[in-house]
Amino acid sequence: MADSLFHNVRVLDVRQGRLTEPTDVLVRGNTISVIGAGQTATDDVEVIEGRGRTLMPGLIDNHVHLVFGSASMADLNDPDKDPEFYARAALSSAGEMLMRGFTSVRDMGGPIFPLKAAIDAGQATGPRVWPSGAMISQTSGHGDFRSPEEKSRRFTGKQSRAEEIGATFIVDGRDEVLTAARENLRMGASQLKLTAGGGTSSAYDPVDVTQFTLDELRAAVDAAGDWNTYVAVHAYTPKAVQRSVEAGVLCIEHGQLLDEPTVDLLAERGVWLSGQYLRPNTESMSAERRAKRQAVLEGNSVVWPMAKAAGVKMAWGTDFLFEPELNAEQNNFLLPLTEWFSSAELLRLATLDNAGLLALSGLRSPYQGTLGVVEPDALADLILVNGDPLADIDLIGDPTTNFDVIMKDGVIYKNV
Repeated sequence: MADSLFHNVRVLDVRQGRLTEPTDVLVRGNTISVIGAGQTATDDVEVIEGRGRTLMPGLIDNHVHLVFGSASMADLNDPDKDPEFYARAALSSAGEMLMRGFTSVRDMGGPIFPLKAAIDAGQATGPRVWPSGAMISQTSGHGDFRSPEEKSRRFTGKQSRAEEIGATFIVDGRDEVLTAARENLRMGASQLKLTAGGGTSSAYDPVDVTQFTLDELRAAVDAAGDWNTYVAVHAYTPKAVQRSVEAGVLCIEHGQLLDEPTVDLLAERGVWLSGQYLRPNTESMSAERRAKRQAVLEGNSVVWPMAKAAGVKMAWGTDFLFEPELNAEQNNFLLPLTEWFSSAELLRLATLDNAGLLALSGLRSPYQGTLGVVEPDALADLILVNGDPLADIDLIGDPTTNFDVIMKDGVIYKNV
């Protein structure tokens, strides 16, 4: 790992939403050492001429599925697809994600641990990963991916295919929730992911249903709390979210059907809302799925401004699952939020604010250090942008053209 000097760059201060005057940024090892004009480089320092371009923190996506975002539902149900198939697909996706400027991601369900280990060991290219492990779902919940002929493990003693390959734990009752939670923590989960309500891409659960009893949710919260981390839940509706908050859940994923009292509850309790912007329905989706998505799509334009006005702790992610063709559009899924956020607010959301949610893992965080800012002593996850994203946020949507340098952990992965 060579030290690096970014010469003549304008630093994006995401806290204040402004660019600094031209300056230099010295990276030693994997952290930012000095920021200030007039830095000199020794022979062992790689100099990157900024030419007045913008140096910003690496992007963070707080809701990805690296493995099952790289495969289709047909792949998941294909008995000829072995774990190596998913590993290859995810390996490719991880490298492409880093080249889009995403230097950190929170993986919210799937067999991510081997890929994460390979990335951390330098055997694979990809972002930093905060892993959840297999999604924890009740029977008939959002994480119940069984085909109709696959019967319950409780009655047959046989795991479903999705359970065998680590996509999900299908559990019922406090004891089984505890076991699933502790299994994920044993493997290195930085947070736990449960499905507390219905979903739009799952076969058995209408969007309006509430999943897991209060006692079951509390079991997961207890297990996470004993390991000094937290539980995040998939949930759309007020009932599912209110029950989750009562159980001690600290992060809600999605929430597009929330009402004002429930949003106020999140603000009052300091519970995070990790939101996404869903793409419109397409003709390739089944009629049933389009119908399930309609209310959630309409909620896009309701929950974001409502939560912002209420002062909720907000994060952002994409949540691509079983639609690998969407991965190339990852950056563009941030841009529709310009309807409610300024460019400065969006850039902060995808860097500093998202880093705040990652930090909720505490000692279970796999990477200790400060992320989401370009400041002395912060981890050196950096993007050199060909232009000013504060003036033109659309630059973020085309990383191939506009991200000239991408650095993660002090290592340069792209330099054009």
